[in-house]
Amino acid sequence: MYAISQALCALRHHLTSTLATFTTSLVSFTLLFLLGLVLWNLGKVVSSLEREVEIAAFLKPGSDVSALREQVAAFDEVLEVRVVSKEEALAQLQLSYPYLSQARELIENPLPNTLRVVLKNPNQVRAAARKIERLEGIESTTYGGEITEQLLKVLGGVRLAALLLIGLLLLDTLFSVMGTIRLSIENRREELRVMQLVGATRRFIQGPFVVEGLFLTLLASLAALGLGLLAYRFLAAALQQLLPFLPVLGTNDLLLAAGALVLLAVVLGVGGAYLSSRANLKESDL
Repeated sequence: MYAISQALCALRHHLTSTLATFTTSLVSFTLLFLLGLVLWNLGKVVSSLEREVEIAAFLKPGSDVSALREQVAAFDEVLEVRVVSKEEALAQLQLSYPYLSQARELIENPLPNTLRVVLKNPNQVRAAARKIERLEGIESTTYGGEITEQLLKVLGGVRLAALLLIGLLLLDTLFSVMGTIRLSIENRREELRVMQLVGATRRFIQGPFVVEGLFLTLLASLAALGLGLLAYRFLAAALQQLLPFLPVLGTNDLLLAAGALVLLAVVLGVGGAYLSSRANLKESDL
């Protein structure tokens, strides 16, 4: 209770420094939370696209469909192979373009038999497509992985930039907390000397400062959670209206992200306060 009461007194005593650190932490945690949610959501979008990537291998006329299917299924990277006959392909095409059914009896079916190949690892789609295309009896291959590959490259660049920004935000918050704790120590310098003379241990003296740092970042993180969740809910709702098939983070995901942010805030607050109080108390031989 002593540490908590002294920490609250210190926060009120230097209100300007407290508000500056709180505001800095609030901005940092809000940006950090939103960046984390956006990157996580982008990862889910790319994962959903990866699961839908498959190779279409078009067979030459007269090719042995069963033999080619067995050859492709034997590849280590292949998870599943489905045969789509040219009659089935034409029927699917007519569902999308009903007017083609009128010309069905006038022309011969031009579509080839096709193997639909699903891979264990979608990242191997380009190499697997080339491998399948070299088989005797395969006319050509195509796959829908080009967009996914570009998204992965973009996501990698965004992640790198976000990590650099996150690192700067965390350092800014840490140094801000350390500066506030240093000011608290300076304001109580004489009182701390008296406490040491009457037998107070260094841990006992550091306690209020550690609690003060904890309060600063914990309150800022809770406020950041409110702002971040409102902003993400708004963005997610707009995204779902525009592209309803894209996945968004669920309640459990948001709770997990919120817990991680609060834990990070506790570490920064306690760690920054401890490092600052330890360094400044040593400088003053307390």
